[in-house]
Amino acid sequence: MDLFEKVLQAFAAGDAMGMPTEFMTRKHIKSFLNEGEDFIDPSKSFLHKNLFRFQITDDTEQVLYLIRRYCKDGKITVENTYETLDDWVTESDAVQKGYIGPNSLKALRSLKDGMSVNESGKNGTTCGAAMRVLAPSLCVRKKDEKSLAEGIIRCSIPTHNTNLALEGAMGLGFAYHYLACGCSLEQVMEKTLSGCRIGEDNSEYKVVGAGTYERIKLIEKYIPSFKTDDELSDFLYKVVGTGLGTNEVVPCAIGVFLYCGKDVFRAIKISSRLGGDTDTIGAISGALCCLYAKTHNIPQEYIDKISSLNNIDFKEYAHMIAEVFI
Repeated sequence: MDLFEKVLQAFAAGDAMGMPTEFMTRKHIKSFLNEGEDFIDPSKSFLHKNLFRFQITDDTEQVLYLIRRYCKDGKITVENTYETLDDWVTESDAVQKGYIGPNSLKALRSLKDGMSVNESGKNGTTCGAAMRVLAPSLCVRKKDEKSLAEGIIRCSIPTHNTNLALEGAMGLGFAYHYLACGCSLEQVMEKTLSGCRIGEDNSEYKVVGAGTYERIKLIEKYIPSFKTDDELSDFLYKVVGTGLGTNEVVPCAIGVFLYCGKDVFRAIKISSRLGGDTDTIGAISGALCCLYAKTHNIPQEYIDKISSLNNIDFKEYAHMIAEVFI
């Protein structure tokens, strides 16, 4: 249970640290960032001046909402995913806070207007499905790959039912799951790439775009050559991309994970300074590193502030997961 508590903390910390710099350029972040500053004041943010230091966003909120629902119901369905996301939009005031993704917002509104759930995600190529895939990845039995794949698909398709979104979400979901199972890094990367293929094959709508699978293979090739954080960051920002697309966010976060290994705090700090979709990349890379390390090195004072400000009992959610992930 302690591992699940730690991974949720790492995910939330990556989200909160990356929130103020979301969609800034690397150059702009470097122009004002104090190297000794970890969680910067959102007053400097382009998008989130209305939020508070240490505040989480849609990334963590959706994951926690879905974990609670999936564990309560004992199953993952398209229906309970949509209903939970709809509840989250209303209860979190996500639209007014300005942190619901464009594809998710459009899809959820279409569903409310009566569109079929098989159609609602037809334009979803951004990272909403990958952002919340930690929930289905940990809310199934260990190494039950059929249930894992089905759960990820059902969690994704209400808002993101394209090849680009499902390829990345499935690959990432497999990475989370098999890291949590204690598999070796080599086994995890094999499963990640296998998951990418499964996701791409099971999508309803096909969209032209670069593949997550191919970008992960490219990253694996170049990671050993990077000697500094800046070398890694420049490669991810300029070559892989750090924008909203699943085929950028997922490979980028996996690149940070492969570079940082078990150093969770380093991973979320690098992610928060990358530029682009910094909160999602930070959340994902932090969770991956934490699952690999089986713990995290984020200062406890930061975890306490995140927990208190956002009113999160991480132990409660960890207990829910532990009842299912057996």
